[in-house]
Amino acid sequence: MVQVALIAAPSRGSEKLYGRKLLERMLLTCERAGIKQFFIRCENGEQEETKEGLGSFRGRPDIQFVDSFKGLTNGPHQLAASTPCIALEGNVVFARSQLDSMIDRYNAKPSQVLRLASTGGDLEGRVSMGPLGELLRNLQTAGAVASLAGTLPYSLDGHPADRHEAELRLAKALRHETTSTDGFMARLFDRKISWRISRRLAYGRITPNQVTIGNTVLGLVAATMFAVPGYWLRIVASLLFLISITIDGVDGELARLKMVESEFGGRLDKATDNLVHVAIFIGMAVGCYRASGSVTYLWLVGLLLGGFALCGLSVSHALRIKGAEAEEWISQVERATGRDFAYLLVLLAVIGHLEYFIWGTAFGTYIFASGLWLLTLRQRDQPGHRPQTN
Repeated sequence: MVQVALIAAPSRGSEKLYGRKLLERMLLTCERAGIKQFFIRCENGEQEETKEGLGSFRGRPDIQFVDSFKGLTNGPHQLAASTPCIALEGNVVFARSQLDSMIDRYNAKPSQVLRLASTGGDLEGRVSMGPLGELLRNLQTAGAVASLAGTLPYSLDGHPADRHEAELRLAKALRHETTSTDGFMARLFDRKISWRISRRLAYGRITPNQVTIGNTVLGLVAATMFAVPGYWLRIVASLLFLISITIDGVDGELARLKMVESEFGGRLDKATDNLVHVAIFIGMAVGCYRASGSVTYLWLVGLLLGGFALCGLSVSHALRIKGAEAEEWISQVERATGRDFAYLLVLLAVIGHLEYFIWGTAFGTYIFASGLWLLTLRQRDQPGHRPQTN
């Protein structure tokens, strides 16, 4: 397990990318990948300048400054030559997904040395991983690890436009990181728009939670409009909901760009998503009742709420699976519970038959919940899988 990072003090460690200093961004990315101990190599006269780039890590006991990495195998540190380490050289910007990929590959074959070289800017920047002794020998051979969409790592080189280029590459990489959990329409349209919005918001003071709340209001406005009979109102409501679906990815993207993800933010996003879903379906049912006068649609509201509750239980049960192939299973569940249905709502609103969706959803939620529960039981019984326990 890789838990030690060796960082050659970046000359531009105080340069900010989306509000985070470069060195702090390096440390945060490593920490979130499981790194527990950090050694930063710099001359004594450079320590104060380097500390400026630590940001929230300043004063942390797990951050130690050393004159040379070669002394780590003796003296007070006493790290074994076989200690798995990650080494960062230059003003390198990299993605968390790349680091996770390297760690997975290294764990499969701990004796190897893996290296990712900069794909732009200063080509001397790189991310390496391997046993401490091998890294100290600065081996030139390394196992191949594919760069994420050909955009990262990227190393700042002092060019006037390099910070802008690094931020652009980070935003593009973020878009590709979500492809495994996005639905088809989300990959085809939503993410192509949301990452551009997220990138622009990342330069300002708007927080991810503010985006979540604002988008929730937009979704509730759409739900209210669905409840009012009228052909054009329904079309506008469906388009507003579609816009809300696109913006729904912005809060998470913004949080990752600014590296301010939080458990509360994740829970808020899920809670507001469910609130908007329920409001949209109730709004459509009420709208159909007011247009037709049939009380059946009011009964369908109760049926829908029961179906949503069962779907929530089934999804929660499915996401507790863990094991050798749990990541792919969870990705499939998240794709299946995506919000691509917003595009169908627009089509049904245009042809004037939103009631088809109400009837289909009222009974379809029970079919989906039952099917997902059975598939989860089958998945859980497969070798290499076990239920997640807290």
